[in-house]
Amino acid sequence: MNLIFPITRFLIRLSNHFSGKKFQVELLNRCIFLSRRNPEVVICDYYFYIRDILRMDLFEVKKACFIFYDCNRFHFFKIFLPIIHIDLQIEHTLVKPGGRDAENAFLGRLPIPNSEQQYLVRIARYENLKKSNIVVDYSRINLYNIRSNQALHTFLRKIFCISPTLYPIYIGADGREGVITLFGNPEDSRRKLFLADLNRHQILSSNIRGIYFGIDGYYRRAKIVINIRQTEYHDTLEELRVLPALRSGAIVICEAAPYAIKTWYSKFIIWGSIDKLPKLIAHTQKNYNQIHAEIFGVSGRNSPFIRRMQRIERCNQLSMLRAIQKVNRDLGLH
Repeated sequence: MNLIFPITRFLIRLSNHFSGKKFQVELLNRCIFLSRRNPEVVICDYYFYIRDILRMDLFEVKKACFIFYDCNRFHFFKIFLPIIHIDLQIEHTLVKPGGRDAENAFLGRLPIPNSEQQYLVRIARYENLKKSNIVVDYSRINLYNIRSNQALHTFLRKIFCISPTLYPIYIGADGREGVITLFGNPEDSRRKLFLADLNRHQILSSNIRGIYFGIDGYYRRAKIVINIRQTEYHDTLEELRVLPALRSGAIVICEAAPYAIKTWYSKFIIWGSIDKLPKLIAHTQKNYNQIHAEIFGVSGRNSPFIRRMQRIERCNQLSMLRAIQKVNRDLGLH
């Protein structure tokens, strides 16, 4: 290890000069840990959140190895030590037949609401993820859908749900203003029609786009965050947006999402069909203080909301510890 780590660090630095993907390497107990300094901006906060949990828990790994986090390069390092691959799955799996990029999806068994059909199980980059030792998914709904297909049960053993509890809990109601959306493309037909519907109901809103760092600052200043799905086909709840907004004390008003109860926090969200959302928003604006108190509580750390968030954080910790146990098994330790 005394020689392997300096060699690895040198080769990573050399590679960074010739690639847009910038990696960093750290020595964590028995592990040489490779991760990206510049992950994809749309998931950067979640990426770094998972990285920081890994940094703490990798001390439980019992055998010297490389840990490649979201890294599909440097395979020749296996001549020095075993390589463990940890990757993210951040796409919707709950997809209706006919949805974009669903040609190779598996047939699931979860019923589509108001339909005789079942959802597909769409796993983006499935062939690559099959080669991973650990796959981290942000959504219990995704895992519930994957579990519905018997052929995926072997793959399911390597998936661990880490909910996006990204920011410190802040539930103060004072000093907030406005209604915000976070549509990457507000000209998308479905979202464009929805924004036009808000205007018809004389609801002022601001769309936040192109902000990937410090988005929690916007959540902490907003009274209401609105979430609707981008398409009619991809139905997994956008938890990477919804849960961080909720933890930041914004009231989240969301288009009804199938199997939302699996999130463990659905009761703290205001749900409605997309055509009913404008009236729900107007009602919430009119009764903001009362509704905010009903969701987040007025008794500080003893509120049901705080307790539920703490429970989810604890479940994240336990999920990562189980993932590390699988790492040890994959290294031949029992």
